[in-house]
Amino acid sequence: MNKGFTLIETLVSMTLVLLAVLFSARVTVFALAQGRNSLMRFRLIEKLDYYKNYLSSLSLSAPELAEGEHRQESREFRVSWRVEAAGAFLKRIDLLAAAPNYSLPLIFYKSKFIQEVQND
Repeated sequence: MNKGFTLIETLVSMTLVLLAVLFSARVTVFALAQGRNSLMRFRLIEKLDYYKNYLSSLSLSAPELAEGEHRQESREFRVSWRVEAAGAFLKRIDLLAAAPNYSLPLIFYKSKFIQEVQND
C-alpha cells in the first residue's frame, strides 16, 4: 500500500494555498491604502483648523484678510483662501487645503462681533 499524496492532490492543495495568500495580500494592500488616505485626510483637517484659527485671530484690516485670492504652499500641502466682503464688518473666507489627490474645503465668516463656521 502506497502512502502519500498523488500529484493531483498536491496541485489542488497548492492552488488553494496560493489563492489564500493572494487574497490576504490584496486585503493587506487595501488596508494600507485606506490607512494612508485617512492619515492624509487627518493632516488636511489639521491644516484647515490651523489656518481657520490663524485667520480668525487677525484683525479685519490684516493683509491676509484683504479681498481676493491668497495662497500658502509647502512641499506637501497647498492652502488657499478667498476673502469676500459680506457686509460692512463681515468677511466670508473660503478656505481650501489640498494635497495630491485630496482636497478639503471650509467656509467661515470673520466679523468684528461674531464668528460663524460652516463646513461644506
